[in-house]
Amino acid sequence: MFSKKNSFINWPKIDTCREVQQLIDEMCEEYQVPPIRVIIRSTNWVEWFAGKGVIACAFWPNEGEEDAGFGRYIVFDGQKCRISGKDRNPVKIQHRYQTAERIHTIIHEFIHHYFHHHEGVNTSNHGRKFRQMEKKMNANYGIFFFYSWNKYAKFFHNFWGFPFGKKRPSAVDRGWEMR
Repeated sequence: MFSKKNSFINWPKIDTCREVQQLIDEMCEEYQVPPIRVIIRSTNWVEWFAGKGVIACAFWPNEGEEDAGFGRYIVFDGQKCRISGKDRNPVKIQHRYQTAERIHTIIHEFIHHYFHHHEGVNTSNHGRKFRQMEKKMNANYGIFFFYSWNKYAKFFHNFWGFPFGKKRPSAVDRGWEMR
């Protein structure tokens, strides 16, 4: 029934803000939502803005204004999400789970944007429909995980159960080379 042949989308190259923005733009087009701008900030800035322990969030500062322009944002903690704000700075990744977790975090924040646009709901509680969509989108990239008690994804693994942390990520894992 299941083959071990790779039928997943290759992990994209998302080491810089520009590359994350390109991925988000592609998802916005595919899921028919308005564009959202990606911002990379420091740990202190993100925690000051969104709360202690937060590593990424989607927000809409100009909500309700008719002519607000480009007022939708996703902010990432560049250190914890391992995303550089500049194109030339290399990002240090020590384990494969960090790459999987980074892709998962980008998808997670995009889903907040998706539900805000299509259903006009606040998904801060990560309800059932949110978690279903999150599992499905991550599975497209071959990323599977378990939810912890607080409804956040933990323990990333592949379909066969092996955790994503046993070795350094290869160039293919990082999206630098195609399979």
